[in-house]
Amino acid sequence: MKTTLRTLASLFVLCCLTAGAYAINPLKEYTYTPKDLGLEYSEDSVMTSDGYRIHIWNLPGKEGNDRSVLIAYADAGNMGQWLSVGATLNLLGYDVWMFDWRGFGNSQDFATDKDLLYHSEYLLDFGAVLGHVATVRNRPVDVLALSMGTIITGEHLRQYPGNKSLIRSCIMDGFVTDPSETVRILNEDSGKSVRLPSAPQLLSPGFNSKDVSLPMLLIHATGDTVCPLRLLLPLTADTRVTLKEFDCRHLQAAFTHTEDYFTAIDAFLKTH
Repeated sequence: MKTTLRTLASLFVLCCLTAGAYAINPLKEYTYTPKDLGLEYSEDSVMTSDGYRIHIWNLPGKEGNDRSVLIAYADAGNMGQWLSVGATLNLLGYDVWMFDWRGFGNSQDFATDKDLLYHSEYLLDFGAVLGHVATVRNRPVDVLALSMGTIITGEHLRQYPGNKSLIRSCIMDGFVTDPSETVRILNEDSGKSVRLPSAPQLLSPGFNSKDVSLPMLLIHATGDTVCPLRLLLPLTADTRVTLKEFDCRHLQAAFTHTEDYFTAIDAFLKTH
């Protein structure tokens, strides 16, 4: 088990070179596919409410494991760049679902603005895939969200309370609880020119403790300069929220602390 985790982690090191750019950077070509890793998988797709086709991979779980994990990845690359995360969860027995945001991978082309922190339309992508997985498996879904994916997941919980029953729990790695503050930090400290989308009806004023409605595992990197701990701590007042810290940088814990990272996720899912 440990050897396999380390092998997948080394793959993740290569993937992360293009991941988590703090601004949208989609790739169309896949560096890795499940077939390259010898994984059993199927391909699927779903249409969003505004007519975009979203591409999906499913890595079926082991018999007896009734948990489906949907991965909402960060702002760069495509599913191939995040495949080692899905493959490791699948190795642990989980039914894993991955998808590409519009404009990424084999999902339908989209006019991406690379200076945005995220596109509001991604909320429609996430909702369509979530509903599809919950329907196909006839059960609520556990969500693993990373960086930009946490914005979309959190906003889904805020804006669609009627769909909360589709989500069983959330694992938030690099939780961007306050997109406006993250943009301010990025532009001030990193010399970037990142903007928020201009559709006010889809903008979040920030995810706070009153928005917590289900069990959450917050994964925080101590060296994360754009998602500071001070923004996460108010959420931990809710007993449904668990905080796990790793001594690394933003989104690096999966390969710098591979065994501990996935052990924490596995323990959380088995508890909730």
